[in-house]
Amino acid sequence: MRDALITLAGASLSLFLLVSLMSPGTEPQSVSRPTTEDAGRHGLKALHSWLQESGVNSHSLRKPFARIGQEPVPAVGNMMIISLPLLKQALDSEWQALHQWVSEGNSVMLLASLYHVPHWNDGLDWIREDQIIEAVGKLSAKEFVLRREDVGEQESGFSLDAMQESIRAFKPAPYRLYPALEHSLFDQVYELESVHTPGLYRYRDENGQEQNALWSIDSDAARLALRVMYGESPDMTAMWLLPVGEGWIFLSAFPGLFSNSLLKQQDNARWFANLLSHTVADGAFVVFDDYHFGLSDLYDPEAFFADRRLHNSLLFIGVFWLVYALGRSPRLAPVRNPAARPTSTDFIEAMAGFFTRRIRSRTVARELAKRLLEDVGDRTQLDGDALWNWLRDHPKVSDQDIRRLQRASGHARGKIKLIPLTRSIHRIQKVLS
Repeated sequence: MRDALITLAGASLSLFLLVSLMSPGTEPQSVSRPTTEDAGRHGLKALHSWLQESGVNSHSLRKPFARIGQEPVPAVGNMMIISLPLLKQALDSEWQALHQWVSEGNSVMLLASLYHVPHWNDGLDWIREDQIIEAVGKLSAKEFVLRREDVGEQESGFSLDAMQESIRAFKPAPYRLYPALEHSLFDQVYELESVHTPGLYRYRDENGQEQNALWSIDSDAARLALRVMYGESPDMTAMWLLPVGEGWIFLSAFPGLFSNSLLKQQDNARWFANLLSHTVADGAFVVFDDYHFGLSDLYDPEAFFADRRLHNSLLFIGVFWLVYALGRSPRLAPVRNPAARPTSTDFIEAMAGFFTRRIRSRTVARELAKRLLEDVGDRTQLDGDALWNWLRDHPKVSDQDIRRLQRASGHARGKIKLIPLTRSIHRIQKVLS
């Protein structure tokens, strides 16, 4: 019974460890990302839900751009929303496929982190800007080039006021965008709410005057980028419209215009509704790029671990193994013990059992002591009193062992116990070896 309980406890512990290792992690995502499932500040869940409630077709793209043709969306008349930079780098083949998709008559809204860096995009500025510049160039097949004014390094002495001003400059603040043209796209739209970080594009020139290092679009083609919106500073272009083949690219210099925190602004939602009426055809879709921000259909761990077939398989394996571990035999079939063949050890054990309690202890003790004294005599070439004197003079032989040996051999009187005697004989034999 005890062995069965120990086996059951070990099997249960092993099963618990197996389930713990195979279970997916439940660590919550601490940073809000621009995806259709994110309900945080920078997520797009509110926009996605709004489109579904309004009857507008929407689709969460959870595959690379190169597989857009495999998705259940029409060939033309769609609009895709992409936030830049991407958390998962896109391949050149993906940008080429997306360029072809736009050229065939679709639109893309690029929400670039140029004048503001949200929390999901914290990092080195040059890495962020370099990826955005490459994305615009590849998506437009090098027709349009995004450039920023060069800003030389300005050396200045340390001052507390300058440090405080620098800290305030890199603190995100509300910012408004205004229409740059009269068009039905801005019907009943007066200003859009956004967030910017002034320190990202402001610097002081050689005369100490504050200047703006603004972004611009250059092109050698006949079709130029159209300025759609500008910021509180009229020199700042907030959004461009880039023609690419039969389609369009809306390039916003401000990210998160349609995020959960800004979509509640009335003009932001109204402008997006106007945008849909001009870019999305009947029956077409609004496509969200969720793949490059962590949501993928190529391998969905939540769907894998939620599959009932996996649970049934693990349950069957666990129960079968538990029954197997608690079985009466380490095998499924009974074990056949091989026929035992007698050996010399078996003969000695049988003889010892036969003579047990049939020979007096003193007789056994005398024979053991006799054999030891003969062995000592053969090694030292001594006998009689000379042999006993040699044992007494040996520094590693105790007097107690000598007295036990004398009582066993008959040279002294006293009771004899076989277990202490065998221990004394063993110690003396170690001295001789």
